[in-house]
Amino acid sequence: MSSSVLPPPVPNQKYVTVSPIAGGFITLADKFFVSPSDPDAKRTVPSLTFLVTHPGSGLYGANPDQPFRLMFDLGLRKAKEAYPEVLQKHIDGRAPHCLPPGVAKQLKNGGVDPANDVDLVMLSHVHYDHHGDPEDFPRSHFVVGHGALNVLEHGLGGIASHQHFVPGTLPQDRSSELSDPEAKEGGEWKPIGPFPATLDLFHDGSVYVVDTPGHLPGHLNLLCRTKGDKQDRWLMLCGDTFHDRRLLTGEKEIGTWEGPSGGTLCIHLDKEKAAESIRRLQEFEKVVEKSGDGVELIAAHEERWWESNKGKAFPGVL
Repeated sequence: MSSSVLPPPVPNQKYVTVSPIAGGFITLADKFFVSPSDPDAKRTVPSLTFLVTHPGSGLYGANPDQPFRLMFDLGLRKAKEAYPEVLQKHIDGRAPHCLPPGVAKQLKNGGVDPANDVDLVMLSHVHYDHHGDPEDFPRSHFVVGHGALNVLEHGLGGIASHQHFVPGTLPQDRSSELSDPEAKEGGEWKPIGPFPATLDLFHDGSVYVVDTPGHLPGHLNLLCRTKGDKQDRWLMLCGDTFHDRRLLTGEKEIGTWEGPSGGTLCIHLDKEKAAESIRRLQEFEKVVEKSGDGVELIAAHEERWWESNKGKAFPGVL
């Protein structure tokens, strides 16, 4: 019997399929993400998004007799001009970059109509390279982590060019936040392994939302149960919990840099909480591997992972 921290399957267990989509490409300098770093090292990376398909759920008013389609992140907008000037300049600083054709067009080309067939869009967080083009999903409900809507609407005081947010990006009448994972009374969040707060999204053990603080308020991971050949196969979609796999292996530490005003900046709003979330990922990976189960961690900007797996891109599945 497995001693895994992962929830065991139940009779008639439901499973999801996961399809990756590259929602555009930007170029990242190592010096902003890892330490120590080569000051000239750069990587052109995808902004990965994922279509998660559940066999059927009535969540958010969906028809339980039809497949429930969830998009986890939407990548970059399909056109740089759709961003305000300050973000256009920021993206130019991430050249070479490629934004078209956008996630919605890729879905449509693969047989899923973004205007009608996507029930839910969940964002790992609300940065410009993850919220994509919400207007291309006019029927979908949008869900973000606790505190993320406040960041999107009120910003963070312009502390750095990557911390710029556009009020009204998400549809007000179709957007909501998850509850506070730190609520002590009546909380719906439950621990799994080293993660103190996870949420059983469909109430059937197929998908768990994982609170992973540090990068930005409300940052979320998504833990998906897929059907393997002989046992359950788990995928942890990590958003921006880490930007470089060397942070997981311990080869590198989170990078910082000096801002224009002389202060120390970090790609993560709370560097210490981000480091703790990475530590929990490391522990989770080790415990699951020791139990004999399998889990694959996939962050949003892993170019090597994408090169190895782009043959499984939507309409394919992992």
